[in-house]
Amino acid sequence: MNEGGLIPYQLTVQVLVNALIKEPSQNYLIDGFPRAVDQAVYFEQVVGECQNVLYFNTPIEVCVARCLERAKTSGRSDDTE
Repeated sequence: MNEGGLIPYQLTVQVLVNALIKEPSQNYLIDGFPRAVDQAVYFEQVVGECQNVLYFNTPIEVCVARCLERAKTSGRSDDTE
């Protein structure tokens, strides 16, 4: 995945389902998910509807600055402008 692409949404959701089964709770906060509509739709089909969504609208300049700062230590190929 060095190209920065997403893995199949079914695999992403299955990983989440496995984690939910392993650590049962009435509430979860899933950070950074979904990253695409197909992930959200499939998750709701398999698991159920989400109850709340947090959305943070961050200026692009801040996002770029954070990625470039992270690039100093991350070794990630996608931490570029």
